[in-house]
Amino acid sequence: MNQISQHKVLLAGNSFDHCSAQVHKFFDLTALVIYDCIEVIERKSFSGLDAAFFDHIVKAERQNRQTVQGLIDELTKANILKTADLINVEQGYLSKTLHLVSHFVDGFIGIDSYFYNLIDDSHWLPPATAKAIQQHPGHYWLLHIDCFATTAEEAGFLRF
Repeated sequence: MNQISQHKVLLAGNSFDHCSAQVHKFFDLTALVIYDCIEVIERKSFSGLDAAFFDHIVKAERQNRQTVQGLIDELTKANILKTADLINVEQGYLSKTLHLVSHFVDGFIGIDSYFYNLIDDSHWLPPATAKAIQQHPGHYWLLHIDCFATTAEEAGFLRF
């Protein structure tokens, strides 16, 4: 299996194990991204009680913002400079780029989502959720997820 993605997922729950079960259930049920295997890495995960909890969220959100900025830069290079230009986007690479930007805005998780807030179905941390975390820090977790997919060769081998 090859690691194809990783995510930092914000959840509310009673414990690391409770949140780990939630994240497994989410990925089992979502059709937005499909992985053959996900691993929740406890040593890279943090409770809201951790002094650096919000710093980890800020860093993860920053990575999302860098991804979005890179996608916007691709659109800009193609002279998509204002919303009126969207009518000229042809199906293909540019429309897929626009589609990915839309996912970050509308809250659909994707393979490129580094930080994902499962509480709010968002790529960002809204002020109300930040306040709730400050009020009950032991009830929130930021889990690190490594995500894997089989190669075509491995998939064929696994079927026998």
